[in-house]
Amino acid sequence: MAFNGSGTFERIYNWVNDKANGYKITASRMDGEFDGIASGLSQCITKDGQTTISANIPMSNYKLTGLGNGSSRTDSIALGQVQDGTYTYLGTTSGSADAYTLTPSPSITAYATTQQFTAKINATNTTTTPYLQISAIANPTTTAVIKKLSATKTEIAVEASDLLINGIYDFQRNSANDAWIVLNPEKAFFNATNLTKATSTAQGINYLSLPINPITIANNSSTPNTDIDFTAGTITFHDGSGQALSTAMTKRLQSTGAWSAGNNGNLLLSGARANSSTYHLFALYKTDGTVDYGALLGVAGTDPNPTSVLPTDYTKYQYITSLLTDASGNIRRGSYSYRLDGSYDFEFNSYVQSRTFSAAPTTATLQTVAVPLGLKFLCELIGGGETGATMYSLIIDPQKTTTASSTNFNGYAYNNAGSVGYNFYTKTLTNSSAQVSLMATTANNLQILTKGFSYNPINK
Repeated sequence: MAFNGSGTFERIYNWVNDKANGYKITASRMDGEFDGIASGLSQCITKDGQTTISANIPMSNYKLTGLGNGSSRTDSIALGQVQDGTYTYLGTTSGSADAYTLTPSPSITAYATTQQFTAKINATNTTTTPYLQISAIANPTTTAVIKKLSATKTEIAVEASDLLINGIYDFQRNSANDAWIVLNPEKAFFNATNLTKATSTAQGINYLSLPINPITIANNSSTPNTDIDFTAGTITFHDGSGQALSTAMTKRLQSTGAWSAGNNGNLLLSGARANSSTYHLFALYKTDGTVDYGALLGVAGTDPNPTSVLPTDYTKYQYITSLLTDASGNIRRGSYSYRLDGSYDFEFNSYVQSRTFSAAPTTATLQTVAVPLGLKFLCELIGGGETGATMYSLIIDPQKTTTASSTNFNGYAYNNAGSVGYNFYTKTLTNSSAQVSLMATTANNLQILTKGFSYNPINK
């Protein structure tokens, strides 16, 4: 009889009962008993891979552990591969400027609306219609043109030099328009209504022609938890009235004490260093020509403006970047990269767990992620979990109102031979309270980690 359909093996005969009832052991009864055992063994999964699975296997919320890394599109994928971006960073493009190609392994057979890839560009684009063809799919001039987003989030043509040689760019697919959207072009579309015009009596001084030398920061190598190193660079005054040159300097995010000028001085313009907080960093300009630096505590929904706490005789400033402290008040470590338009990218050295759900929300709800407060950021999120059923999730800009479904998602579930798992990687815009909108199609386990964030002045 073998297995009974519920996983229990049942024998055909009971030799003790046969003895009591006077039945003799016969060859036919022995064959029947051992045929049943053979049939049962044939239903088991062999560890050397001989068995071909013939039905879904319910895992009862248990995990498959120690998985090898997947290498083909029908393989299971290990969580480490998702965290490492193994199949989302596709390396350096081939081809020529404006005709970029990529050949990932395994190859893809079609473009999907929610696909996102990162690649390094091998040649600067020279036209407004470059294309990115992956796995030699279709005619790239009609199916793979690269575009970018305007200030109103509509697709527009890129400009020459939007993709610079050796630059690393993120591309998201919009199959509805047969296009790739570059999420971090070199020349982000700038809405002129956001500019502050210089006055007629103070048109300003342009110290440097392009490329401008931006001020950049990094954690101090000796005391990375509290100290920030600023490079020399150009400060462009917030009111458009001019520029000044800065020198390299190290400043401290002290737990107590007032702001102090000069190297190793306290950064804080007010208050004290706090746990799990946001700090916005500014270059400060003094009337005698001195440039220094200060930090302002970030507040949810409040545009950072240091005017009311500027030190005596400091009248101009420029926003540089924002940083976070952890639960112990230490500056979270990571790496920054800057662009000429004032935008920048930041990636944590250790990804920050932002949200953990035992039951993900099935209606759109605001969820806080690990980005600074007070400004809008393009956050880079990864996540995973284990579900009891196929689940799709959608993590989007809180201003948008689309609904998660099996055809509209950026978090995905997979069901391979009955083993259900959940993994995702996405980028989306936050509001100024460090929130994104999240919903899932089913209320299952889910965790979200913040990999990094990007700032662009047009999103402010």
